[in-house]
Amino acid sequence: MPKILIAAFGKESLTYVRRSRQMGLHVRILDCVEAHHGQLLRWFGDDILQVNGHRSDVRKRVAEEGFDAAIVHEDDNFVRSALITQSVREAGVQHVMVVTKDPVRHTLYRRCGAHHIVVANSVEQAWMKLSSYLPSFATA
Repeated sequence: MPKILIAAFGKESLTYVRRSRQMGLHVRILDCVEAHHGQLLRWFGDDILQVNGHRSDVRKRVAEEGFDAAIVHEDDNFVRSALITQSVREAGVQHVMVVTKDPVRHTLYRRCGAHHIVVANSVEQAWMKLSSYLPSFATA
């Protein structure tokens, strides 16, 4: 079963996880930010991939899991989102997708290794665009 990593720390993660599972993907949720740990644990339990917030730790754990794809949803700290994107890509994830509200950040995320950058103002709008990149994984 194809594996996808979700790096989203707000309510948007609930949508990404639900919709990815509906597509037949094995889903794990990246938990590398202490401030969000409790909420992610309550929402997703054993499906979280808990990692210290250091880039080397994220790269190592993500590489061990062998993900086919990742969705990084930019939160209020775009620098952290960029570092997560870079770490996930360096861990060997084949398709890294980033969701941002700011079209100016397209180049930043591309330089960090993102394959697809989706500019969207809502999680529903983002999913509509993201889902067009996912069918190849769901049927693999």
